[in-house]
Amino acid sequence: MTLSKSYRCIVVEDEVHHQELISFYLKNIGNVEVIGMFADTVNASIQIEKQKPDIVFLDINISGLEGPEFIELLEYQPKIIMISAHSEEFMNQHYDIPYEAYVQKPISLDKLEDAIKELD
Repeated sequence: MTLSKSYRCIVVEDEVHHQELISFYLKNIGNVEVIGMFADTVNASIQIEKQKPDIVFLDINISGLEGPEFIELLEYQPKIIMISAHSEEFMNQHYDIPYEAYVQKPISLDKLEDAIKELD
């Protein structure tokens, strides 16, 4: 799959194997560049403000600030693709997070492609 636009993205996920899996899949999608991977929201927020990615892949349960507080504190607002083991319905009932797309774990190439297509 090749997208019509190029995207620079940051992955915010505290499980290293999920970081690596997401990065691996994203490298197989044309026009997507991973510019950073972070296991906590503190370092991620600094780099998001500095590097201004197009997309942030954000795990809802992560070290540091929870997703809603993390997104609210960002001055620069990239497009957010949420990642969680919970269903999207559960997420919408329990969290008030503005996001453009949702990926439910287990993560797959198809799920990531579909999420990015929603932005393209």
